[in-house]
Amino acid sequence: MSAIVTELSALEDRVREIVDVVDRLREENRALAGEREELRVKVRALEAAAGKHAAADYKTRLKSLEEERATLLEERRALARRVEEMLVKLAVLEKAVHA
Repeated sequence: MSAIVTELSALEDRVREIVDVVDRLREENRALAGEREELRVKVRALEAAAGKHAAADYKTRLKSLEEERATLLEERRALARRVEEMLVKLAVLEKAVHA
């Protein structure tokens, strides 16, 4: 009977060890789940910040392109005026030559 008690005692010790390991793993799992949630919140915040930063970059780039477009349009208008002036002067010269 003593052998059975010894075996049961050893089995009980192993069960306690397993319970301790399972408890420790559960605690670690809870801690990891908490950390994961914290990281998710941080990632969402970083994504939002990155999106705002990208939007700001796009706004800056768009403004720059709009300014460049306005400048090019003004240069085009100035060039068109010069060409028209040159055509008028050319017409005057042609009349002077043929007169």
